Amino acid sequence: MSHAIGTIIFVIIALVVIAFVGSLILSVVGLVLGLIPLLLKLAVYGGLIYLAWMVFRKLAHKTAD
Repeated sequence: MSHAIGTIIFVIIALVVIAFVGSLILSVVGLVLGLIPLLLKLAVYGGLIYLAWMVFRKLAHKTAD
């Protein structure tokens, strides 16, 4: 009888642990997928700032000659 109760408790604990780990994995995946638009915006703005800086340097170099 105690063996059956121990097995049931073990199965319940295992299911709780699996649910917790699955929830944690899904939350991390959701966080990463949610941050993709922000990363794309940062990449676009960073590229525009870099492009403006390169144009500024090129124009400044031409006027120095």
